[in-house]
This record gives sequence, C-alpha cells and structure tokens, in this order.
Amino acid sequence: MTALLVAQLVFVAIVYQFLRDIDCTSFGQQKVCDVVRDGMGRALALLAVLALAIPARRRSFGFLWRRPGDDLDGALIPRRSAGMALAGFAIALLPALAPTSAFEPMLPLFALMWAVGFGLMAVAVLAATGSARDWLAALRDAGPVMAGALLLALISPELTALAEHAWDWPALTRLTFDLVARLLAMVPGALYVETGTLILGFDEFYVEVGGPCSGLQGFALITLMLTVYLTLFRDRLRLPQALVLIPIGIAASFVLNVLRIAVLVWIGARISPQLAVDGFHSHAGWLTFTLLSFALIGVGHLVFARPVTGPTAAPLPPVRRDPAAAMLVPLIVMLLTGLAAATLVTVPALAYPARALAIAAALALFAPYWRGMDWRPGAVPLGAGLLVGALWLITATAPADPALTAGLDALSPAMHGLWVLSRLAGAILLVPLVEEAAFRGFLIGTLGGGRWGRLAMLVVGAALFALLHAHPVAFVAGLAFGLVFLRRMRLADAVWAHAAANLVTASAAALSGNWAVV
Repeated sequence: MTALLVAQLVFVAIVYQFLRDIDCTSFGQQKVCDVVRDGMGRALALLAVLALAIPARRRSFGFLWRRPGDDLDGALIPRRSAGMALAGFAIALLPALAPTSAFEPMLPLFALMWAVGFGLMAVAVLAATGSARDWLAALRDAGPVMAGALLLALISPELTALAEHAWDWPALTRLTFDLVARLLAMVPGALYVETGTLILGFDEFYVEVGGPCSGLQGFALITLMLTVYLTLFRDRLRLPQALVLIPIGIAASFVLNVLRIAVLVWIGARISPQLAVDGFHSHAGWLTFTLLSFALIGVGHLVFARPVTGPTAAPLPPVRRDPAAAMLVPLIVMLLTGLAAATLVTVPALAYPARALAIAAALALFAPYWRGMDWRPGAVPLGAGLLVGALWLITATAPADPALTAGLDALSPAMHGLWVLSRLAGAILLVPLVEEAAFRGFLIGTLGGGRWGRLAMLVVGAALFALLHAHPVAFVAGLAFGLVFLRRMRLADAVWAHAAANLVTASAAALSGNWAVV
C-alpha cells in the first residue's frame, strides 16, 4: 500500500510539473498557492516521521506484521481500500484536465480537490493496514515522543516560516561564498568575484550567494532528522556514541551545500541557465538532504547498533517475492529516474542508458517473483501487439526532437551505439514488463476483484496509460493490452503484446532516427 501511495504521488507530481504548463506563483491568489505547497510539505514530513517510527517501535505497530490473509479474506489489498485509493487518485488528477486559463480562477476549488484526493489516498493506506483503533492504540503506545514528532511534522511549514530570517548568518554566508569561489577557481573559465555584494560570475552566468545559501537550513533539517532518528531508535543504538552522527551530519551538510552551489553555477555557465535555475536549484537541495539522511541512518545501523533484547515482532515477509512490490517498485523507479533526468539533464532523453540500468536493477531485485511466472508467448498476444504497434505508427504525429538529434550526433560512435541499444532494450524488454505489471497486473489482477471491478480497472489502467504517454491511440493501446490480460488472466500475455507493439515502433524509430514515435 505504501508503494501504491508513492507511485500515485510521483505520477501526480509528474503530471502537474511536466505534462501541464502551470506556474502557480504567477497567480494572484498566492495564499491558496501557499496552502497547496505547505500541504505537500506537511504530508512529506509526516511520512518521514512514520517511516522512522514504525520500524523503531515495531511492538507498538505490531498489527502491521500480521500474516497476509489473516483478516483480508485472501485479498492482497482490501477492495474498499483499493477503491478509496483510486478514487483519491482520480480526484487529484481531475484538475489536470482543465485548460490552463481555468487554473487561476478555479485554484481554490482545485486546491480542495487535491486535499480531498491526497487525503483519500492516505486514508486508504491506513485503512488497508489496520483499523482506526489499531492506529490510535499504536500511537498511544509509542508514547509522547512519537506524538511530539508527529506534531512537529504537522506544523513544519509554520516552523519554517518563523525561522525564515534565521538562516542569514553573515559569517557563514561569506565562508560559503569564499569556498564556492575557490572551487570554481579550480575549473578553467572566466571567474568573476564581487566580495562586497557576494556575487559570483562564471562564463557570463551570475548568481548572488544570499542568506538562505549559508547552509543553516540544511544544518537544522539534518539535526532534526537525526534527533528524531536517535530518539526513536535509542533502545537499539549505542548512546552516547551515536550522537557523533549529528556533528558529522552538519559538517557533511555544509560540504554538500558548497558543492551544490558550485555545481549550480557550473551548470548555468556551461550547460543551461534554465536547467540551473528551474531544475537543479529547485530540487538539488532536497535531493542531497534526503540522500545524506539515508546515508547517516545507514551508518547508525551499521556502526552503532546494539543487540535487541526482549520479544520482537515477526520478521518482514520476503520482499523480493512480494507481488505488490514487484509490480509497483519498478514503476516508481521509472518515474523517479524520469523526474531526475528532467531535473539534471538539459536533454533528458540523453540520460536513457542510466535510466534503463536503474529500471533493470529494480526488475532484477524481484527476479524470484518473475521466475515463478509462465512466460510462454502466444499467437494472440503477439498479433494484438503488432496491430497496436502499426496503429501507433500510423497515427504518430510527434516530429523528431532537434535537441535530441543534435545531442546524439555529438556523441562518439561507441556512445551513440550504447544509447541506441539501451533505448531499444528499454522499449522492447524493460518498459513492457514495468508498465504491464503496474497498469494491468496490479490494477486489474490485484485491485479488480470480480468481473465488474476488473472491467472498471481495465478502463482506469488504460486512462492512466494514456495520460502517461500522451499519444492519440495510447488509450486504445491500454485497452488492447488489458483485454489480452483479461483473456487468460496472465500478465505474460500483456507483456508480450506490449513488447510486440514496442518492437514495431522502436524499429521504425531506429530506422528513421525519430525516437519521438516510441
């Protein structure tokens, strides 16, 4: 259920960030925009606290480790929770269907729809894993520390606003400025340094190192995260030795902040000012904070762990054989790597070899589950896929991307060949399995239930498939793959049909050089 929630959130974020050209900050109703932004911040903070608290207090949350099927009537996910999650997902995506001109006048209504949609998705996770009584009892048993952590997460936007001017420590800002300048001085190029105004220029790209760039915000975030971690896991860590993680985290946060600003300036000067300002600047800080947090928590478990005494909850089930994880985690990896490519690369399609490698690794993680399936191909799935591929080509209207063409032409023959091979492998082997597992295997096979439920999930899966691909016949293709799946309820049939369709389109793309048709 957590994987389903994450996949839904990432999908919604991609739709509103990349498929719709909406700049909320340009609207007159800035307060409504702030409510939407702060709501997402609260949700992420609450998820972070729960992600730390549940494994730290497994005895309190013992109901989460019940054996599958204990009270679910044999279903992987309760039908009511599945319906609630999909209803919330649909409500959150409904505003994306409105014209851009409608967003400003209807923003309050859309904000309410997002709140209701995300709320239903979150409640679906809670309802699928335990009753309201279970969750309330667990929170009471976890004690006041847990309650305080959840309260801090809930009011995190207000705390950030109160500390808005606390990040400006002039001495630290100047030290950051000096270190960034020293780093850039080591790189060939024209460096401009204005010490009075803290302006840095590099090859005609200029930035001002202001108070928020000092790194204090990162210090506060990493200190808060590690404090919550050390508090929740205090019975499993060697204290006070583990407290050394906090100064290590602060020092690492400062170093990463200096590197982040230097890389931002270099990207703006050598690659793309737009990528530096709109992509890297917006996401790099949170990305580095997240990676540093996970790294330090991992170090804490490896270096400062002590044996746990007393009764413990039952061990986790084997994740590599878990059907829901196998069908959803690779899709999450595919979506997240696409988001990362759009953030870090001027021409995101050029990063496809790295994306293909990450997707292949995600699929390989669940190899025990995939090996247990019957992969024999059939004439009907292959024939249906070839027809879909032909229809896709006939209706293709996307012209070749000149930026991608220029980028590929600039590659060496070996790198160009590697890109083409990875693109073909991704289209024909990886993507069919990832997308069919999620849109057909999970939606129809897991969530569908009876005949009418499966028909409803057939339409829902085709609609999501069409929204992701933005192609005239994507909805028809989704219906075709779904019907192939329903014919024998075999995921392999849908995968073979999708692979055959992509074989047609990928072959045409390789021959014509227009990769937009895939």
